[in-house]
Amino acid sequence: MTAPIEEPEQRLDQEPAPHLSHSRINRYLTCPEQYRLYYVEKLRPKIESAGPVFGVVIHAAIADLFRTGEDPVEHFAHDWQNLKDVELRYKKRESWEDFNAKGEKLLTKFLVEEAPKIRQARGMERKFELRVTALDAPFLGIIDLVGQVDDRLTVIDFKTAGSDYEEQEAALSDQLTAYALAEPEAQQVALCVLVKTKEPRIEWHFAKRSADALAEYLEKVRLVSDDIAAGKFYKRPGRQCASCDFLPVCLGDKKKTQETLVRIA
Repeated sequence: MTAPIEEPEQRLDQEPAPHLSHSRINRYLTCPEQYRLYYVEKLRPKIESAGPVFGVVIHAAIADLFRTGEDPVEHFAHDWQNLKDVELRYKKRESWEDFNAKGEKLLTKFLVEEAPKIRQARGMERKFELRVTALDAPFLGIIDLVGQVDDRLTVIDFKTAGSDYEEQEAALSDQLTAYALAEPEAQQVALCVLVKTKEPRIEWHFAKRSADALAEYLEKVRLVSDDIAAGKFYKRPGRQCASCDFLPVCLGDKKKTQETLVRIA
């Protein structure tokens, strides 16, 4: 049984019309062959990794806090309890109980210390569509949240992580650049990172986007979309292969491929 939870941008994959998105561009840049196996061959892991599923549950709890005022700790407890008997892939020293404790601590900390910093919140998980002349297909995305932080209109992306983010990650994040394109009135962009260490921490990283940075990103999207349209799919080996769901395919391990992957409709 797999986890019945999707990341917000995964919902865009259900769109029938051809489109681009940050997730698609980022997957191609990580590895063009990974893009082909995911979007063209439509292969998916039979058993989801626990870490990303935990992140989705945390994200859903924060979303409903700003959308409806629901207590995020209770929301998380309910959703994570429903996943207790779902088969997930846990790393060494990971367990359902470990994630359960960390989720409760993180969201309690967020509710008390961080949520009050975000005022006039709006557009939680707002879908956007950009039509750019240079692109052959619309660019779609889902913004986590827009609100006032330190009296500045801020586009916020919530992340869960196992360790601290580097300061430059907000300045260089393509995802935040895409959000800035969709929210031109925003004065800054931000990563709000919930770090799931033994004693959970929450950190903020702020940055701005110049007109040149926005234009540079659109040019990157154009170049990648042209390569995708031309069917330029090739392996890009690297350290990322160790955690890739499609490693058995690239290694030619047919038995493990059949055991771990499934083709969706």
